[in-house]
Amino acid sequence: MSGASRNPNSHSRLAYAFAELLVRKPGTILVVMLTLLALSTWATLQLRINSNQLDLISQDLQEVKDVKQVIDMVGGSGFLMLAMRSSDEAAMKKTADDIAGMLQADKENVRTVSYKLPVEFIQQNMVLFVKTEDLVEGKRRIMAFLEDKLRRSNPFYIDMGATKPVELNLQDLVDKYSSVGKKSIRDDYNISNDKKMLLILIKPMWDTTEIGKTKEYLDKLNGDLAAYSAKPGNAKLVEDYQKMGDGQTIAYGYTGSYKTTVDDSFAIEESLQPVTIIALLSIFGITIVFFRKLAPTFIVVSGTVIGTLYTLGFTYVTIGELNMITSILGGILMGFGIDYGIHFTFRTRLELGAGKPYDVAIRDAFVNAGRPALVSAVVTGGSFFVLMVSEFRGFSQFGFLAGCGTLILGFTLFLWSASLLALVGRINPEWPKKLIGEMKPPPVNSAQGQELRIPRPGLVLGVSTAIVALICAAAVPWAGTGEPPEGKLGFLDRVKHGVGFNYNTRALIPDGMSSVLLQDEINVRFNISSDPMAVYTRDLDEAEGVYRELTQNAHKYPSIDQVVSIFTFVPPAQTAQANEKVLIQWKEEMKNLEARGFSIAALPPEMQEKAEFFMKVLDAKPFDVHGVPANYKSQFENLPTAQNKGYLTFIYSSVDLFDGQKMMQFADETRDIPVTYYPGRYDKNDFDPATPTAQKEFRAAGATQLYAKLARIVLWDGKVTVVLTALWILAMHFLDFRNVKLALASVIPLGVGVAMMLGIMSLTGLRLNFMNIIILPILLGFGVSHGLYLLHRFLEGTSPLVALRSVGAAVASSTLTAVAGFAALLAAAHNGLRSMGMVACIGLITTLVVSFTVLAAVMQLMHDRRSRESTPEGGLPQAPAGEGDSTRAA
Repeated sequence: MSGASRNPNSHSRLAYAFAELLVRKPGTILVVMLTLLALSTWATLQLRINSNQLDLISQDLQEVKDVKQVIDMVGGSGFLMLAMRSSDEAAMKKTADDIAGMLQADKENVRTVSYKLPVEFIQQNMVLFVKTEDLVEGKRRIMAFLEDKLRRSNPFYIDMGATKPVELNLQDLVDKYSSVGKKSIRDDYNISNDKKMLLILIKPMWDTTEIGKTKEYLDKLNGDLAAYSAKPGNAKLVEDYQKMGDGQTIAYGYTGSYKTTVDDSFAIEESLQPVTIIALLSIFGITIVFFRKLAPTFIVVSGTVIGTLYTLGFTYVTIGELNMITSILGGILMGFGIDYGIHFTFRTRLELGAGKPYDVAIRDAFVNAGRPALVSAVVTGGSFFVLMVSEFRGFSQFGFLAGCGTLILGFTLFLWSASLLALVGRINPEWPKKLIGEMKPPPVNSAQGQELRIPRPGLVLGVSTAIVALICAAAVPWAGTGEPPEGKLGFLDRVKHGVGFNYNTRALIPDGMSSVLLQDEINVRFNISSDPMAVYTRDLDEAEGVYRELTQNAHKYPSIDQVVSIFTFVPPAQTAQANEKVLIQWKEEMKNLEARGFSIAALPPEMQEKAEFFMKVLDAKPFDVHGVPANYKSQFENLPTAQNKGYLTFIYSSVDLFDGQKMMQFADETRDIPVTYYPGRYDKNDFDPATPTAQKEFRAAGATQLYAKLARIVLWDGKVTVVLTALWILAMHFLDFRNVKLALASVIPLGVGVAMMLGIMSLTGLRLNFMNIIILPILLGFGVSHGLYLLHRFLEGTSPLVALRSVGAAVASSTLTAVAGFAALLAAAHNGLRSMGMVACIGLITTLVVSFTVLAAVMQLMHDRRSRESTPEGGLPQAPAGEGDSTRAA
């Protein structure tokens, strides 16, 4: 395609007509743009961030419906945990009583508070839960001890030293049955076995997904605790996640699903604040370095800001709010969008350098730089639009807004830059050149008259291809698809395992996140996992079926640590009946002892109180679920205001839920639970055991199911969007060039650059994860501009070297500004954001390097072939039309 074909007759007449309008009416266009800017600024100020993460997932998903059902029943999923540490047990318990009373009085924010549960009922009835053989063994030891006491209390007993007194040692049996589930029955309080940590479980009036409300409440709660500490006689409360308190000072901290969700979300937000400033300063500095003037930098940066505000105003009109994903929209668009202003300004400098008047230079720059810019904007925007296929509304909304924003920014920067320069030119025709400078067309021939060219393109292509191939090969998992082992790997091991995917979400959160460290400490001290999932059942019959299925078939659910239900507090019927017989026999034996003169008063003082309690234990009678006290039942029943009536069974995991693979395994095991139960057992007085059983599948609900679903969506979307983006790019390039070879050549930097990026990630030990995987389609969309601008300039008739010298600086500048934007993420405290920044920087730099090596060599080979085909047989090569003149026909 020669320069002659790039004339107004073959070019889009609409583009030329619009460019002429810009040159003739710059003031009018600027007034319209500034009016829109005022409206967009107002709309931007109205935008609010919706922090409810549940709204980001399709409300039609079964996992969302299940969670809403649990929220309706008990007011939320999970807890806000307030953990207190102190070496003074009494001070901790007193403070817990005071704080619990204060929390329960806050009817506006607190639904329920749980920090103690009377254990006397379980203590008295524990003999019905123990294995019969253990009860018999305990009976044997106690009776042997009492018999010995009775014998030795006889005044006629003479101890000749032949036998030692029988010692009563029940510690092994006490330890074995000192808890129900993981709840100790030795103490009413939620206190650790070492008596140095006490938990208060708070159920706020909202769910964990409403992180804005949680953040406000935490600030209020800190204020309330500070006010409590200031009162005379109260222990001093200090928020500390490492130190142990004493009698005067109690260290406290927050964790649980409410706190960890807030910490992670706000860590992202707080990380982005300095990142945005760093990115803006870096972008500003890079544009000054490349332009070497302040005026073009101001024009481009101001246009980018205006376009970003237009996009945010568009967001308010179309969606009405931002979410935790789209809140980073402005920063990403500024890094990408400035690309269009840089290319227009560089092209205008080139046209001015060719000696054209300012109006002709602006018009030709608008048309000639506009076509690749338009294609680039459409392709990049389309790459964002691909994200709209995601089931995750955070991604789909981001794709829609970023796609529209890309088009808005491209159009805005061309209009803004061209109108400003045209308005200045109307005042003084020489001012545009003084403001932005000029660039003389690169020379076509050397001083000796020979055409300047990329030397030995075949060798350059061969060497660069070999290097690229070796780097790309490192991304391949030669050892198979299995995940590499944890920890640091040697160089050869990294090459063997390839780039891989890191499922462990601990690698994404900030290092040393206090709520996670506290949760880990609680797991160790209390031997419990994090917040449970819940299974909803309509009645007690179904609840018993779920409890029996999960506890009697534990081998089917290896990821479950414990199951807590109202039936946890009901002794197994057969065991209770067998133990009752032992207790009846035991009572008879005790009566015989008493008839022989035994008395509790004869026991040592420290044992008398226990003996009185022991006599009550002997009266324990088997009971069913209806015998469970109301304060135990209430933990599993629906709230009075709930629409969904029934019971919940809570399931705790045995695996680290921060590990994505284990989390998904836990979710899979509890997604569909097949249950066989007896309908009517507990709501019919005349229940017949011969009643046929019913079968039904139940689903666990909770944050784990939601996050597991989201993880699968991200993994699937990461693959689908990359494929769809690649197809979109190839299709648009073919439509642009109408030539398969040219279309393939234009995507060389993109495809090869991304493959190199994966190879470098493997060599350096970086891995894909749930956050940086979304960078891949974005990189594909942006990386397309490298090949587009170079090939379009080349197809105007210039040689490859001239094309590189003409637009290479603009390509490098626009790429480095995007790199600067993403490199700023390396300063973020959030590891997930840092990984996004690192992956993006590597990908952008590799595509740029490939553009200036592999693509440059390919263009030189294409140019040589074009020259041979245009040279008369036996004649000398002729300079291709258009060389030495950026727009020959224009």
